[in-house]
Amino acid sequence: MEDWASRITALQRTTKPKADNAVCLIFAADHGVAKDESDGGANCSAYPQAVSRKVLEGLDHGIAGASVLSKCNDVSLRVIDVGLADGACHYEWSGNVVHSSRYKIRGGTKNFCKGSAMTEEQVENCLLAGREETRKFIDEVGASVVIFGEVGIGNTTTSSALVAALTGMDVESLCGSGASTTRDGVNHDIVSKKISIIKNAMQHHDPSSMKGKPLQALKAVGGAEIAAIVGGILEASERDIPVLVDGFIVTTAVMIACQIDPSVCRVLLFATQSTEKGQIVALQTI
Repeated sequence: MEDWASRITALQRTTKPKADNAVCLIFAADHGVAKDESDGGANCSAYPQAVSRKVLEGLDHGIAGASVLSKCNDVSLRVIDVGLADGACHYEWSGNVVHSSRYKIRGGTKNFCKGSAMTEEQVENCLLAGREETRKFIDEVGASVVIFGEVGIGNTTTSSALVAALTGMDVESLCGSGASTTRDGVNHDIVSKKISIIKNAMQHHDPSSMKGKPLQALKAVGGAEIAAIVGGILEASERDIPVLVDGFIVTTAVMIACQIDPSVCRVLLFATQSTEKGQIVALQTI
């Protein structure tokens, strides 16, 4: 806490720092690699892709975990759809909590085992979406701290692929069972499948073209919500706003943001360590 206090003091350039006006900005998107194999995906998750949309519906109605935690802690919450796939039933976001970005990738990313997850233009647009929404939220609320979150079935697979691509680490040392982890422990079948999927992706894409090259890695094996968070972190950093970092996926986005602009490190406040092995590697890389 002393380290956090001294860092916030330096960022705010005052002897009386404040962190009493926090905002939580969640970006959501679907991943081609999480689609069912019959739809051209790799079925990387224990859960169907449709769960992403159901989570956002819960956030829109104020009944999701993040909704309750934000309300209890007086944190302003906003959720941005940057790439959710269409659901079986049409559902319009209320606009009170959940909004669709004008840069949204319709249908989500592509299966990165068969091609690039995104185009260069889509990567740039997702970065812009993150910057735009972060800037807007900070200005509206006068935020002193930003917390980023994510929704997207399959995004632990995408995050592991990004860490593998950017660091050159063995895939086996990066993969956990993601959202399928329960009180009974790790589901080793899911981990094995995830490792196989990411190895296939690394064989499809030239690893040397991605190592240490964050934009190329995002294009090849990234996710729309991860790219948006990267953009948001860069925006917060340029404004000297502290970023509270929580979880594997956000840590992956932080690692990418630091590779784009190393000065981002000065605004980071690390809150938790995930059970996902890839987060340890990402933290060490940062």
